[in-house]
Amino acid sequence: KIMQKNKIGLGLITCDRYHFLEKSVSSILEQTKNFNKEEFNFVVIDDTLDSIRKDKNEISFLNDVNVFFTPEGKQGVGKAKNYALKTLIAAECEHIFLMEDDIEMLDSNVFSLYINAVKNTGIKHLNFGLHGNHNRNLVNEPITRRIINYPDETKIVLYPNILGAFSYYHIDVLNTVGIMDEQFYNALEHVDHTYQIIKAGYHPPFRWFADVQGSENCLKDIVPDHQQSKIRSEEDFIKNFLSNHDKFVEKNKFAVVQGRGPAENDYSEEEVVKNLQEIWKNHAEK
Repeated sequence: KIMQKNKIGLGLITCDRYHFLEKSVSSILEQTKNFNKEEFNFVVIDDTLDSIRKDKNEISFLNDVNVFFTPEGKQGVGKAKNYALKTLIAAECEHIFLMEDDIEMLDSNVFSLYINAVKNTGIKHLNFGLHGNHNRNLVNEPITRRIINYPDETKIVLYPNILGAFSYYHIDVLNTVGIMDEQFYNALEHVDHTYQIIKAGYHPPFRWFADVQGSENCLKDIVPDHQQSKIRSEEDFIKNFLSNHDKFVEKNKFAVVQGRGPAENDYSEEEVVKNLQEIWKNHAEK
């Protein structure tokens, strides 16, 4: 186990989108300008190709930011996120956040919102549920499976789909489960990782993906609906996704795409509530 100092770490993942990165970094620096830097560690992980990497000294908005490049050129989002996780674990962070470069931070309270929710619920892995449109209906309203009320006014929202653009990990999760499985390249790496966290007892069942209520007041998509996704715009995205999906099925014995393998377990609300009570009993701070 790693000794901790109740320290917050934030890793921002970027790839070939300096116009997004500037807005994202600027929002973070603005919201954390009064933070104690001994207790807050912010790093940018740049996963661009060697041939187009820019000297960070040429990018003024990165002058005061710790920037790391993934080794050996473009490695994919899973390896980039693992690089961030390993960097922040080495910095002895207890509360680790990963953020992608198409998210803008609106409120510095986002960190305390998530950390207090984790302490009050025992759910030690959370994902921002309203990135893109996967958990919204046709009139842009949130699609939720259930909202759970806890003591101290904490509310957890359970969504049917999982997004990895802003994620929280308690160090206990990473000590138990480890980092992401790098066999998944640019698809399903965070889905598989969350499933391993579910199996370890730190998160409610699959398809009941947890976020803290109010996160949408602290975080915002720079553009909606994945319009500027580098990964999704690649010609072989569907082929790559299905290849990774087959790896997911082989490893986890169920399919996240209906009809492409064994079905997921279907949990009732009653079973989920019992599971959340067990998580609260085992992991919440009382």
